[in-house]
Amino acid sequence: MTTSPDRILAITDLLLGASHADGVHKGDEEAALRKLLRGWLKADELPEAVDERIESFKIASFDVKQAAADFVGDPADSKRKLLELVAAVRDADGEVDLDEDAYLHDVARALGVAEDAYSDLVLSIDIDMDFSESVAALRKGPPPIPKK
Repeated sequence: MTTSPDRILAITDLLLGASHADGVHKGDEEAALRKLLRGWLKADELPEAVDERIESFKIASFDVKQAAADFVGDPADSKRKLLELVAAVRDADGEVDLDEDAYLHDVARALGVAEDAYSDLVLSIDIDMDFSESVAALRKGPPPIPKK
């Protein structure tokens, strides 16, 4: 994946989407985002355009499909790296919210990545229980109160 100025802004947008996905943009997430971008760019300081994008980002006007469009034609391993960056920002505050997890799914779908290619990056909730006995007991109601 190349990081031309246009694509670094798209990467920034996708990472900002992750940091805002739960409705709360925390300092930990922004610090992680900035660190990841500096590492990606191999730079001590972020370009002014990236700083401006971070400061002016509005989740209400953000379109994940549009931001991901630049990467749809990239090789699978590049898409995976991008999803790993999104997951790193998502995890930066030490909490994984269902909305943040849904955002990672949204990015993957926008990139055209099959779920089995990133399933290790998302939450997995496995409910394999038989509730029929519980429902039957609830339907019957409590036992009668003993008479005195």
